[in-house]
Amino acid sequence: MTDYHKLLGVEKNASKEEIKKAYEMQVEKIKKEVVNEKRLNQFLKIFDEAYEALISLDENQSVKENLTVAINPKEIQKEKDYSNEDEAYTSRRNSKSKAKSSGGKSNNLKRKETSRNKERKNSLNDDKEEKGRKQRAAEKKSQNDTKKAFNLIMLPFKILAFPFIVVLSVIIAVLQVINIISWIATKVLIVGSISVGAIHLYQVKMGQTINYNILILAGAVLLASFFLPYILKLLLKVLQTINDVLKGFVF
Repeated sequence: MTDYHKLLGVEKNASKEEIKKAYEMQVEKIKKEVVNEKRLNQFLKIFDEAYEALISLDENQSVKENLTVAINPKEIQKEKDYSNEDEAYTSRRNSKSKAKSSGGKSNNLKRKETSRNKERKNSLNDDKEEKGRKQRAAEKKSQNDTKKAFNLIMLPFKILAFPFIVVLSVIIAVLQVINIISWIATKVLIVGSISVGAIHLYQVKMGQTINYNILILAGAVLLASFFLPYILKLLLKVLQTINDVLKGFVF
């Protein structure tokens, strides 16, 4: 069994400063040697009791020899062995952690390299797109310049075509009116030509000499009345198409 003085490693007549310094050294030492927190707290509690007991005594009062503490040096040595085992286990665990960390760093480097490759590819794609946009812009500008030159050359022809557009527009308007009127006129002409032909044939039957001119004229009027609406529609469509082409050319 060891007394408080021997536990802290001080003489029996040591001063309070020496006791305090020895206490701090012992605490620092035990903290380095003991890894297990529970056991460390037990030892610290013992050292605290020894320090409080020694520091509370008067300078002229000695501590009795029979003040002992229930601590066995063999237990400290055993605890040191435990601490060494804990330190070896901690070292192995740190080695494994470092290996994993090294593997993680390698993976991070691979990911960074992949990211840089992607960035380079994206940069190349951006450069290609930028070149494509510039090329398209240059082609569009060239086309616009060509179009402007063509319009400048075609300007006299556009001026000459403008009167034709006016004339065709007037003709188309007249034909549209005639087309509306012809629908009624053709019905009258059809009925009239049939009536004239029928009357003349009746007169021939009654003994009058046949007049082929009347029959030919009635037949011609009948055919013309029948096809006139279609002819007017076709002519109107052709003139309208020509007028639209000229308008597109001029305007």
